[in-house]
Amino acid sequence: MAKKVKTKSLFPSTPKDHIRQLIEWMSQGVYEKEQIIAVALLCVVAGENMFLLGPPGTAKSMVASRLKMVFKDGKSFDYLMSRFSTLDEIFGPISISRLKNDDRYERLTTGYLPEADVVFLDEIWKAGPSIQNTLLTVINEHIFHNGGQIMRSPMKVLIAASNELPAKDEGLEALWDRFLVRMVSNCIESDASFFKMIKGVGGDMSELAASTNLTSERHSQRSLQRSHLWPPGRRV
Repeated sequence: MAKKVKTKSLFPSTPKDHIRQLIEWMSQGVYEKEQIIAVALLCVVAGENMFLLGPPGTAKSMVASRLKMVFKDGKSFDYLMSRFSTLDEIFGPISISRLKNDDRYERLTTGYLPEADVVFLDEIWKAGPSIQNTLLTVINEHIFHNGGQIMRSPMKVLIAASNELPAKDEGLEALWDRFLVRMVSNCIESDASFFKMIKGVGGDMSELAASTNLTSERHSQRSLQRSHLWPPGRRV
C-alpha cells in the first residue's frame, strides 16, 4: 500500500492565521473599513468582483491599492471613468508599427487592464457602451480579444466604485450583474476614529513580510482552501 506523502505548506501559519495577518496589515491607518477590506480579500480568494457604493473620500480606491500590495510583484490598473473615456485608455493603444508592418490590429496592453492583477474602476457607470461590452468578457471569462489573438487575463479581482447606482433602462444591467459582492463605503462615523485619522495615528504602514504576501502559487492554494478560511457567519 502506497504511503501518503504530506505536502509542505507554502505558508508559515494556518490558512485562517494567514488571512487574518493580511487583513490586519491592510487595515493599518484605515478606520471603520475592516469589513470592506476583509470582504475584498475574500473576493480575491473566491474569484469574485466587488462594487463599492459611497461618496468621495471614503477609502474606496485605497482598498484596491492595498490589495495590489498584498501580491508579490502584483500589477494594478486604476482609472476614473467618464463618458469621454476611450478603449485606448483602458485596454491600451493600438500598435501603429504592427498595423503598418504586419497589417495586424492589436493593442499594446502592457500597463493596462488586460495585464493587471488588481483593477479599480471609479465611476464605472459613466463608461461608454464599447468599454462596457469589452469589460463583460474580461470580467466573466477573464479573456481579452486583442485583434486576432485571445489573451488570458491574470486579473484576480476587479473593484468598481461609484457614488450612485446604475441608472435604469440604460443597458447597464448586464454589467451590474457581474458584481455579486456589493457594499456601501460610508464616511467615518465614530468621533474617536475621526480624530485618530486627523492626528495620523497608525498612519505609518509596516512592511509586509515576504512570507505573508501572495504569490500565484499561494493564491491558487488559498482559492482551493477558501471554504475553510472564514467562519460560516462571515461567508459571502
